[in-house]
Amino acid sequence: MKNYVLPVLLLIVSIGSLKAQTDDELIAKTLSDFLEGGTNGEVERFKGAFLKDAVQKAIGNNGVTGMTVESLASKIKPNQKMERTTRVLSVSYANNAATAITETAYTTNKIIDFLNLLKVGNEWKIISRVYSRVDLNEELNTIGNVVAKNKDIPAAKPKVAPKPAKKVSDDGW
Repeated sequence: MKNYVLPVLLLIVSIGSLKAQTDDELIAKTLSDFLEGGTNGEVERFKGAFLKDAVQKAIGNNGVTGMTVESLASKIKPNQKMERTTRVLSVSYANNAATAITETAYTTNKIIDFLNLLKVGNEWKIISRVYSRVDLNEELNTIGNVVAKNKDIPAAKPKVAPKPAKKVSDDGW
């Protein structure tokens, strides 16, 4: 019986020393998987940010369009880095529900993503994505104040941008 005391004590100490990730860190990880996974051609990492049956919608040339996570992921070239920059504009959450806004800029336009997330077990998953392709000079319009509590996730600065001269079509990227 004495032979089990040391291993059990070591197990208890190691479990106690494990730091549980905060919701801020877990949400940041999911958003990183979404943005960096797509940018770096890490298809499985990208798909892992979503709930399997997540909904994605936008306004296209023929009205409201949508696609599955699998369809969107199929546009990513595995292990090939995309020429784009990404950033998180804002994150808000309460208990097990969150909303995030991200920006993905390409050379000629950018996509603004409005993401809804739910905490599923100990992970945050994107459950819906509504997005819009806009000109590079267009900024996010915000009504009211966005307050960032976490210094690692900066708040969006409200700006009013001029309306784009021409409509940019949405294709999910």
